[in-house]
Amino acid sequence: MRRIYLESLFGLVLCFILGVVANETIVYNLNTDYTYLLEDYEASAHQQLIAFIEENQGLDAAHKAMKQYVDTSLQKLTIYNHEDKIPSTVSKYFDTHPDRLIFHDAERDLWFRLAGSNNIYYYAANNDTLVRQKVDLEEDLDWLFTLLSFIVYTLGYLMIIFRRVKKLETATLRFAEGDLSSRADTKSGSALGTLNKSFNLMADRIHNLIESNRSLTSAVAHELRTPIFRIQWQAEVLKDTPLNNEQKATVESIVDDTEEMEKMVDELLYYAKLDCIDLEKAYSPIEVSGFLESAVKRWKKETGINIKLILKNQSYMILADETLLNRALDNLVRNGMKFAYSQILIIVKPEQEKLLISVHDDGDGVAKEHQSRLFEPFYVGDKARNKAKSGHGLGLSIVDKICIQHGALVNVGDSEILKGAMFTITFPLCNDKEDKHLK
Repeated sequence: MRRIYLESLFGLVLCFILGVVANETIVYNLNTDYTYLLEDYEASAHQQLIAFIEENQGLDAAHKAMKQYVDTSLQKLTIYNHEDKIPSTVSKYFDTHPDRLIFHDAERDLWFRLAGSNNIYYYAANNDTLVRQKVDLEEDLDWLFTLLSFIVYTLGYLMIIFRRVKKLETATLRFAEGDLSSRADTKSGSALGTLNKSFNLMADRIHNLIESNRSLTSAVAHELRTPIFRIQWQAEVLKDTPLNNEQKATVESIVDDTEEMEKMVDELLYYAKLDCIDLEKAYSPIEVSGFLESAVKRWKKETGINIKLILKNQSYMILADETLLNRALDNLVRNGMKFAYSQILIIVKPEQEKLLISVHDDGDGVAKEHQSRLFEPFYVGDKARNKAKSGHGLGLSIVDKICIQHGALVNVGDSEILKGAMFTITFPLCNDKEDKHLK
């Protein structure tokens, strides 16, 4: 963001400089410079006046008038005779234009000559005088203040834009993080044209779309339960009737499929239910070691895979909903049970006011191309896997949503210990005494 504003400031200053250069080029080089033309008229009048004095009163009187003029106008007079060396541009001009009596050099200093004299006279500004120095300083200050005022105005304007963009960016980030109620301020002092209104319109449409999708998912899941139950009941009744082996196998397959559909519906309903839970009222301080030790005992009863828990400290506390935390860890460990060959390792360690709970397995791991999308709803990394292992793609999505609601993070990587997959949940540690006595 800062880079954009620095580039804008640099661009505006560059445009200002280019504008000044363009003005100098167009006004003074490509067109007639009337300031210079007026100086030529004044110089010609002055030369004619000095020539009149020289003609009527003599050269000495003319020199005296020149001296009086340069002293009064804070200039210096230099008289060149035909033996003195004068700048080549001046001598060349007078040689090629014998009928012209005045010449302004590049510095706009005046050179002129008199018809009754071979001398060439040179008027130059006397920069040693206080008045001339003050004039030069004021001219420099004019440019300086013009440039500074332009920069100050530009910075002020950019700061206003920056503040408004920052507010819109904050609202956008909150919306992106899951706060669907986040909206941009549309007041005239905070809005960026119609961009804030356009963002709010987009946010409203996305919010309505997501809510509609949630309602549809929940409604479909609820409606599916009844026909699934009827199919299960009829299949169970059918199993009790005399059937040959092939028919029994078909009925068993129907029962298995309906049970699988029932599990998927339950996961859909649970996934939709997570958006309606008021976690602020459900939070409680949880002592992690006791919580995990109890959970490990339960998991060990369900599998022959070796599950080991490593805790270096027994006093870790986090603030969470116990039911949701249990569901998140349960999903990760059961996911490990599906793919581990013989071992699952759960490691708990603190890191910079955070608590990391890592679930390692010695399975084949998760391919790099699937890791970034593994927590998306209904995403199944390996399409070749059967449903018994891969599931419906909602288990890890539920873990991700639970973590988001707790201000926690979940990520997947490769286990350096067991060489399989490693899922890590990062929770904020609960250290304050007030937090530990919220109940």
